[in-house]
Amino acid sequence: MPSASIIISIAITLIGLGVLAAVHEIGHFLIARAFGIKVYELSIFVGPALFSWRRKDVDYSIRLIPFGAYVRFSDFDEEEQEKDDTDPSSLKNQPRWKRIVVALAGPAMNIILGIIILTLLFSTTGFFSTRQSTVLQGSQVAMTSVQEGDRVTKINGSGVYTVYDFDAALSLIPYDKPVTLTLKSVDNGKSYEATLTPDIYDIYILGITRLINEDAEGWRVQSVDPLQNNSNPVLKVNDEVLSVNGVSVLDESITRVIMQSQGQALTVRYIRDGVEYESSIVPMMVKQSNPRGIIFQEGEGVMEAFFTAVKFPFSMVRLIGLTFEGAISGEIEAYNIVTGPVGITTMVSDVVDAPDVSTNLKAEILFLLLGVISIGLAITNLLPIPGLDGNEIILLLVELIRGKKIGKKAEMVINVIGFGIIILLVFFALLSDIVRMTR
Repeated sequence: MPSASIIISIAITLIGLGVLAAVHEIGHFLIARAFGIKVYELSIFVGPALFSWRRKDVDYSIRLIPFGAYVRFSDFDEEEQEKDDTDPSSLKNQPRWKRIVVALAGPAMNIILGIIILTLLFSTTGFFSTRQSTVLQGSQVAMTSVQEGDRVTKINGSGVYTVYDFDAALSLIPYDKPVTLTLKSVDNGKSYEATLTPDIYDIYILGITRLINEDAEGWRVQSVDPLQNNSNPVLKVNDEVLSVNGVSVLDESITRVIMQSQGQALTVRYIRDGVEYESSIVPMMVKQSNPRGIIFQEGEGVMEAFFTAVKFPFSMVRLIGLTFEGAISGEIEAYNIVTGPVGITTMVSDVVDAPDVSTNLKAEILFLLLGVISIGLAITNLLPIPGLDGNEIILLLVELIRGKKIGKKAEMVINVIGFGIIILLVFFALLSDIVRMTR
């Protein structure tokens, strides 16, 4: 029997995606009504109707299954043939520009919802700007003319919208490669370039990524490098590392203790499944550079939170481009390109089950996911794939340019090809979700 957390995660995912789909369809509905276009039905969610009513010749319903929604612009007879072919108020008989606006309204509503959610979150929980904070001595930034308060506008020639796409772009640049930033000076508002040049040296590490929780005695192990301890790893995920050579890992000197080992075995004390162990671990030698020193200031005020949220859709487009760029170069695994409902449920489940995380923080992360997915849904819907709004917009634009309607045969071929693409994307998303779950 599924655990309570899995049931909760599935319910949150279904309701969240259902709300986003409903908002999307309401966007189509509102603009169509504003244009005086005939609408037969607006259904929130799918399945059997829980509540239904009729108002101003429109059937409204709220249905049982909180997944999806739809607007019906056509009426059909008993043979499933569309009626009212000549009705001037029907969607198909509207000027193409109106039909394009109706198609755009759904994604636009998702973007607006995403911006509202992100603005509220940024305003209440904080966010980062793209302005340089304190310049750290010994960092790569300290070797340039960058000053505190200067705003980063480009990285290696590509535009920066928010800290999110900046971090993604920076993560794809090898640590031993220089980075060229374009910044706007806080003093005179002029743009200038600064190149960060790394200083490469050897360091010794335990070969883990870690998390430090409040009130914890040590490091919670999040991942273990397979090369740890001469390719014979000792530590495991969720172990809590307490000390190294008798020095608490929470002590400021712990990095120096590991570095001074010069590759000699270290005595590591840790807790696994409630039992304390002590083992000998040979540290790994890796190449590292001095820190780049790009530290951003926290954003200030509701207006900056709003403008950061407004720039977030552009940031997401950039992130999508960087993801595909990383997949092509081999920096990112192909299965990390797309995420389907299973993957979203897994992410929600990870948040719900996260240990040592407060309920408030979990709620903040879930709302952040909702805002990001809402904007992602809008971007996805604008892709020129049959069945999505983007395809309808492209076809209407082509008809506007040609001055005549696309032929039935051509439209049928496009729809068949598009249907095949959608099936492949759904299959790939499901396969990607499964691969991520098994790794």
